[in-house]
Amino acid sequence: MIILLSTTASLVLSGCGNGFFPEMDDKELPHYKLAATEQAWVTPYQVGTEWRFRNAAGYVRRYQVKGFSDRVLPGIPTNSFSVQYYQQEAGARLERVDSAFYQRPDGYKHAATFTISAAADFQNQPLPLTARLEWGLAKLPLPIAEVNSRQTLPTGVLLLPEAVFAGRTHQNVLVYPNLQAQPGEKLEAWMVTSIYYTKELGVVRFVEANGTVWDRE
Repeated sequence: MIILLSTTASLVLSGCGNGFFPEMDDKELPHYKLAATEQAWVTPYQVGTEWRFRNAAGYVRRYQVKGFSDRVLPGIPTNSFSVQYYQQEAGARLERVDSAFYQRPDGYKHAATFTISAAADFQNQPLPLTARLEWGLAKLPLPIAEVNSRQTLPTGVLLLPEAVFAGRTHQNVLVYPNLQAQPGEKLEAWMVTSIYYTKELGVVRFVEANGTVWDRE
């Protein structure tokens, strides 16, 4: 198990220099960063970018990237008492901003977050590349490493070489076709049951439990 501490805590541990926690120059530690092919998946999440969706009735929903972070996390492997490496993590937050929704108390139902963490190949405790999208209450692992290396995708995820939504052509579309409510949770009309996702744009289509389809403009 890998324990990730906050930057403040890591500085306390790695800078004690008391025999138990000898000082070590950060430059001497491995720094695991996102490769260019992995960093490309962050492209849709520039602050201020707006994602517009339209349904068959002509209604529009607008989501905007409100926050973005690119940070370095310290890693302390099992049976170690000090920081042994650093790992890059990028993340973003989107909020729905159309006038029909703005500042509603149930805003959490329509917010979204994205995170991606670099692989850390540290000794005998390697960590794989991980990426995750949370869209409302749906929590989706993004198989970026598998797509980039053309490996088999996890169960429940499909890859369409090409798809056309609302007259717009998308390449290499990840599809989550059968999203379910959490155990013990009732499936309500507004909940998302399918999501379509691309590296270049992020979410390009989503379908709600009531059958409403929202396509990216």
